[in-house]
Amino acid sequence: MDYRFVADVPLRWVDVDSEGVVNNAVYLSLTEQARFLYFEELGLLANERVEFVLAEATVRFRRPGRLGMQTAVAVRTTGFGRTSFRMSYEVRADDAVLATVAVVLVWVDEKLAPVAVPDAVRDAITQFEELD
Repeated sequence: MDYRFVADVPLRWVDVDSEGVVNNAVYLSLTEQARFLYFEELGLLANERVEFVLAEATVRFRRPGRLGMQTAVAVRTTGFGRTSFRMSYEVRADDAVLATVAVVLVWVDEKLAPVAVPDAVRDAITQFEELD
């Protein structure tokens, strides 16, 4: 899969266990940070407020990460529903993919009720990703 956005997201000491292996839950934190940087890069964070919530996540672990690796996360929006959108990620280090992640996010209002993804957001992402 082609990724148009890649962000350096470094590991922290707290991200690893006593054997120096990256904890499995950390992969979602790495993708969350990369998602924030993606939306920031596209200028889509109104007052730095994130207006969507994570509804579903699937992580496939390909190889263990270790403290000291230089990690980067590739990010791509793959499609839209009316109130939701799908994103995929590759967590990379040392020219290898450590994990792949697929998520569904839902756009919400102040009460966390689903609302339609704003046209401006949909248009900006569609143009950036060259989606059909």
